[in-house]
Amino acid sequence: MPIYEYQCDDCGERFELFVRSSAQRDTPTCPKCDSTKVHKAISLFGLGGSSSSSGLGASSCSPGFT
Repeated sequence: MPIYEYQCDDCGERFELFVRSSAQRDTPTCPKCDSTKVHKAISLFGLGGSSSSSGLGASSCSPGFT
């Protein structure tokens, strides 16, 4: 099941919504203010954590020989 992130245009609340099928086309409502003025937010999962941005493209594993 895909998880979509939304942001409310009225109060700014960010929330997630599980979508069970592509046939589910109901307009989501904000759980904080019940507004239907929401838009899909860009999900930034997997960005951050222990790796630094300066090491992009560089492997953290040694090939085992010098």
